[in-house]
Amino acid sequence: MIRKLLRRVVDRALVGPRPVVKPVAEPVGKWTEAPAVAPEEPVDDLEVEDPVPGSLVLDVREPGEYAGGVATEAMLIPMDMVPHQLPRLPRDRAITVYCAAGVRSYGVAHWLREQGFNAYSLGPGIGYFREAAVPPGVRPGTRVKLPEGEVDGAWAPAAEGEVIVQEGDQLRVRVRDEQGFWVERRVAAPG
Repeated sequence: MIRKLLRRVVDRALVGPRPVVKPVAEPVGKWTEAPAVAPEEPVDDLEVEDPVPGSLVLDVREPGEYAGGVATEAMLIPMDMVPHQLPRLPRDRAITVYCAAGVRSYGVAHWLREQGFNAYSLGPGIGYFREAAVPPGVRPGTRVKLPEGEVDGAWAPAAEGEVIVQEGDQLRVRVRDEQGFWVERRVAAPG
């Protein structure tokens, strides 16, 4: 008891008197109930074993991983750049997202669904496309020089780039633009 009293005296001497908290007679505002939250859509069907027919195939791997091959007609956007490239993605058709093993694509597909896209993650990753990932012809990773000229309605300077994949008579090549971002250009394949 004496210890308790001494603690109070020392506490008041060092800290000062304690503030007195008085209850408010009337509530300041009225409490409102939070609106009912819609249950999150089930994600059981988020992962697919085959690409959705007619969907855009989206590769979210890093550019350094393209040397192992990419799926034919895939759009290449690294995972960290997907939020900045949303205007390029279609809202009127499904998007099948893939990566190396299916982990990153699952997260991106889930995030895209939250943004209102119809997205799915390809469970097997690039392994699904392994047969068609490295077509014969110019090997991925080969350095090529691109001439200056019109690309998608805009003038593009001459550049040196790296082949991503050969699709028929065209090469998909990644080059750095004026701001230092990696962009994709298509050029005729040699031969």
